[in-house]
Amino acid sequence: MKIPRVILSALWLAVLPAAGVAQQDSTLREAVRLATEGQGDSARAIVRRRLAATSPTDSGFPETLYAAGVVAADPDTALRYFRRASVEYSESAWADRALLRMAQITFASGDLNTASQSARRVLDDYPFSMVRPQAAFWTGRAQLDLGDLASACRFLTQAADSAAEDVELANRARFYVQRCQGVSLVQKPDTVPPAPPPDSVAGAAPNPGAPPAAAVVVAYAVQVSAVRSPASADQAMQSLKRAGYQPRVSRDADGFLRVKVGRFKTKAEATKLAAEIKRKMGGTPFVVEEQ
Repeated sequence: MKIPRVILSALWLAVLPAAGVAQQDSTLREAVRLATEGQGDSARAIVRRRLAATSPTDSGFPETLYAAGVVAADPDTALRYFRRASVEYSESAWADRALLRMAQITFASGDLNTASQSARRVLDDYPFSMVRPQAAFWTGRAQLDLGDLASACRFLTQAADSAAEDVELANRARFYVQRCQGVSLVQKPDTVPPAPPPDSVAGAAPNPGAPPAAAVVVAYAVQVSAVRSPASADQAMQSLKRAGYQPRVSRDADGFLRVKVGRFKTKAEATKLAAEIKRKMGGTPFVVEEQ
């Protein structure tokens, strides 16, 4: 269903101030401030002058493209700028932010598949991005509206667990996670159950000399990233090694490569390491349980 332009514009204005990461350039920061205060024409004039005066090869050009998308008069124009920033300057510090903006705009327009794809690119390609929790949230929201509850619950839980001090985001994610009771968060591959041991057939008496079943030991680790690309996983591993950590990577049944550090008996120890990694390297590391 195509959303009427007047409604889409209203949704665009609602998304505009909520999605942003502050511009580093003071002139562009002023333009964004003007746009959020309703002075869009003045904001766009500032950014147009900056675009005209900046070479596409300049290191500041991706930030200018991002600002142009933020202050754009309509969602279609914004998407063009954000798409350029994310595709032509995919290695810049603004590509992941641009992808997040694209996810929010396309979600507001009802294009759920594009919204999910844009947000997932942040998760797959930018293991140390500061906007990973928001990307997980919007992936989950898109998957929820697409009817994939299991996938939605995995991403929304990831958003709630990694939101850290972003209390508003954590609360929004937990609101939707309430729908996830009884939903498995891990896609388990089809397996053939092993044959029961001889003394476990129906009616057989238990063997009193058999050793007790081993207790499940729960340990805690710090998950630094969950990506699909081996190259992205390797990038995260190398960055952690340079910082003095000993990371490991595992591929779960859902296809994600999860990069983790440490293995502790207590959650408090893992929480301390997560805080240390965040302080040193940024990103959104969080504590997970392991067996």
